[in-house]
Amino acid sequence: MRTLLRGLCRATGASGSVLTLRSAGGVNATYSHGVCEGARLVLQLQPGDSLQAWCELFGAGTGPAASPSVLEAVRPLFESAVYALSERSEAALQSEVLSQILGVTTDANLLMCSSGEILWANEQGEEVLARHTQRPQAHLDGDTQAAALLDLVVEQIRTLIDSGERSRRRMLTAWGDERWTIELMALPGLRQRECCLVSLSPVRLPRAEDLHQRLSRQHISRRESEVLALVLEGRKTSQIASILGISEYTVKDHLKHAYAKLGITSRSQLPSCLALAPPP
Repeated sequence: MRTLLRGLCRATGASGSVLTLRSAGGVNATYSHGVCEGARLVLQLQPGDSLQAWCELFGAGTGPAASPSVLEAVRPLFESAVYALSERSEAALQSEVLSQILGVTTDANLLMCSSGEILWANEQGEEVLARHTQRPQAHLDGDTQAAALLDLVVEQIRTLIDSGERSRRRMLTAWGDERWTIELMALPGLRQRECCLVSLSPVRLPRAEDLHQRLSRQHISRRESEVLALVLEGRKTSQIASILGISEYTVKDHLKHAYAKLGITSRSQLPSCLALAPPP
């Protein structure tokens, strides 16, 4: 919750904030962040019929990002998060979602509608939009048909809304061979407008040295680590052989021994296997 309030202060220029929640049963809960002294503004919220909420912003209007319109822009997002916190047990997730909207994280975040309208983007999101004009083609895993990146995102937003689900996560390839994760989250307060939070983050594949350290308990050799790193990049056996200067037979032999040590039988099982291994 403090992460959520920190993001709100950052967006409005407030020095501190206090959020008060009151349930239908009269039970209050209060959360605070920052320096809560001096002049204040009160933001009345309507997160749901069974919950009253208001947020006090101290020193709002003095920060470099302060603007009267910011409060109205943030209100539906803040109400959505508060509603979700009261209705769902995944409170930490919803706090993270709103903090992403307010630009606290380093992922590229966009608030988009199913019409393709972009309501908001953080700094990293603006960078993605700028790159979109350079090489816009992208495709989802399992789909070889390429499409303009933003068209692909809009299609995923519509699919998410039509399904009635709250979130969806896919992998995509864009800008040549760059691998990205795309996550979409439908926010309760904005569902009628068919808006979603879209987060894009680059997939950072482990290097051979990282794999060697990470899989030391499985006794993966340095050469096997080099082969596995290239497999994760999507390289074919012939390409791996050419890069490492060895025969295809040797590549297959390394993979056979590495897979046996890891308890898997194919390259498709490698990512999930690594997800269970400790980080280097």
